[in-house]
Amino acid sequence: MSFAVWNEPRRLVEVSTDGYSVEADSLDKHRWHDIVQEFDDANLMQTWSYGAARWGQDKLSHVVLKRNGEIVAAAQVVVIKVPLLGAGLAYVRCGPLWQNRHSQRSLETLRSMLRTLRHIYEVRGKLLLRIFPAGTEDGSAEIRSTFLKEGFKRNLRIGTPRTAFIDLSHSLEQLRCSLKPTWRRNLVLAERNKLTIKHDTSPELFDVFAKLYAEMLDRKRVTGVLSIAHYQEMQQTLPEKLKIRVMICEHHGEPIAGLAVPYLGNTAQNLLAATGHKGLALRGSYLLHWRMLEWLKAQGCRWYDLDAINHTAYPGISQFKLGFAGTLGWEAEYLGQFESWASLASHVSVTMGERALKTYASVGSVIKDWTCGRNGVTQAEQE
Repeated sequence: MSFAVWNEPRRLVEVSTDGYSVEADSLDKHRWHDIVQEFDDANLMQTWSYGAARWGQDKLSHVVLKRNGEIVAAAQVVVIKVPLLGAGLAYVRCGPLWQNRHSQRSLETLRSMLRTLRHIYEVRGKLLLRIFPAGTEDGSAEIRSTFLKEGFKRNLRIGTPRTAFIDLSHSLEQLRCSLKPTWRRNLVLAERNKLTIKHDTSPELFDVFAKLYAEMLDRKRVTGVLSIAHYQEMQQTLPEKLKIRVMICEHHGEPIAGLAVPYLGNTAQNLLAATGHKGLALRGSYLLHWRMLEWLKAQGCRWYDLDAINHTAYPGISQFKLGFAGTLGWEAEYLGQFESWASLASHVSVTMGERALKTYASVGSVIKDWTCGRNGVTQAEQE
C-alpha cells in the first residue's frame, strides 16, 4: 500500500491504491462516534469524548481505512510532540478498530491498518508510534505475530496486564451456578438486605457515583489517580448510545455502592467501581455486579471484561473478580503494548519522558495509563 496526497499538516484527505483508501483528520466528533459504533471491538477509549477529556481535543488525530469505499478499520491517535524538536509520541489506546460488524474478521485488515498508521505517524510524522490494542491473547498468538511481522516491537517494561472475562452467551441460571461458592453465598446475603438498584446514563446519577468514588478513595487513601471529573466530562459529551451505564445500589434510599460500565461493540468493560462505608457490611457490591451482568445479558452483550487482575499487588480484588467470573469465566492476558519508530529523536524523547515524568508530564500521563492498569486507575479503586 502506498500514499501520496496530503493537503495540509495532519490532514490527509484521500489516497487510494489496491482498493484501499485512507482519510485522516477530516472527520468531526459526531461522524467519528458514528464510525465507532460500526465495530465489534469498539470501546470507550476510542471515543472522541474520552480522548478530548483525557488529553485535550487538540492532541487527537483520527484515521479511517476503507476498502472499495467501505470503512474496514479506524483509529483515534493521541499525538504529543516535544516543543521545538518536532519529535514525540503517537499513541493508539485500545485500537485500532478493525473488526467491523458488517464484515468477516480478517487479519489482512489489521495488517493494512498497521501499515497505514506507521506511514502517517512514524514515517511522515517522525513520531514514535505506540499501540496498545484492545483484546486478549487467545492462545493462537496471531494478533501479536501480526504486530511483530509489521515491524513493531513488544514493550515488556509494563509487564503483562491481565483480566478476567465472562461469556454472557450462557443462561443466567448457568452463570449463577458458575459463581464461586463464597461469591454466590455473599450474593444471597446481599439479596436479603433489602437493597434496591437504580441505573441510567444521566449526569445526575453519575454525580451520585462520583461521591461514592471519592468516599472510597478517601477511605483507602488512594492518591495520584485519574480524576473522576474526566469521566463526568466525557459522559456529558458522549452520544446516548455510547454513554457509560451507571448503576447505584441503595439501602433505604441511601447510595452505598456504584458501578460505571461502558458497553460498546460486543464487549462491556468493568471500568469503575466504588463501595461506600456502609456498603461493605451490606455486601452491596455483590448485588450490584450481578445486576449489571443481568442487564448486560438482556441487552445482548456477548463478553464482560472484568479488567485488571493482579494477584501480587491486589490479591483481594483479583479474588473477587475471579469469584464473579466463576467456572464459566477465564483469566487472560491483554495483547500488550507495541512500538515502532524511524526517528531516533522521537525514541530518545519519549524514553527520556518515561524516566522524567515531571519534565515530560504529557508523555508521562500516557505512560501511566498502563502502568496502573488498563483504565489508568489503580486496582485499589475497584472496591
